[in-house]
Amino acid sequence: MKKALLFFALILATATGLYAQKQTGGEKNLEVQFAPLGGNPISISGIRLRIFNSESSAIRIGLFLGGTSTTDVTAQPEEADPDAPELLDVTKTFSFSIRPGYEIHFAGTDRLSPYVGAELLFGITSETTTEESWDLDSDLDGSIGTFETKDGTSTIGANLVAGADFYFADNIYLGAELGFGFSSTSNKDTEVTYDGPADIDNIDPFLNGKSSGWGPNYQGTIRLGWLFN
Repeated sequence: MKKALLFFALILATATGLYAQKQTGGEKNLEVQFAPLGGNPISISGIRLRIFNSESSAIRIGLFLGGTSTTDVTAQPEEADPDAPELLDVTKTFSFSIRPGYEIHFAGTDRLSPYVGAELLFGITSETTTEESWDLDSDLDGSIGTFETKDGTSTIGANLVAGADFYFADNIYLGAELGFGFSSTSNKDTEVTYDGPADIDNIDPFLNGKSSGWGPNYQGTIRLGWLFN
């Protein structure tokens, strides 16, 4: 039902925007990307700023910054061992990416602004997992031990893009984009540390590799943006 309402709202906005105005040069532009036909249609995958040097060219910067924190209870006190504490597994993630680029726009129509361009990609991710355990010790009777695992990635890439913006109202548009590019991702070494009463030797980092790829790509999102001075 929500998808149908969104679809008809877009049709109505298009029908009422017969004289919609697009960029003329000197404006700035903010946009968000969302997936109206996905399982979570209002999720946002990034924010992009464009600065129009003229009607036919723009500098663009895409940005994503986010993270998560998840806590799971893995054990609770029991009758057999009422002194045992509640044990937790905590996972925290962080993601950051930036995509600077440049666009060349063509005349199109009064409401359509097709363009081509290029962008670079720099991104990092990190994940830290903390796992608690109840470690019995003859002297301490029992104490909490903690394993901490750290992972992450770093990505670089470049992309040639082509897309179009359709202005359904003054200074407001919907757009789509596809591209052809290259990216390389390096996986950081997995670091595991222990803090607790158990006698555990130092754990050497797990060495991880990297991956790369090139070819056509498509952003499975619709871009919604607006111009301002």
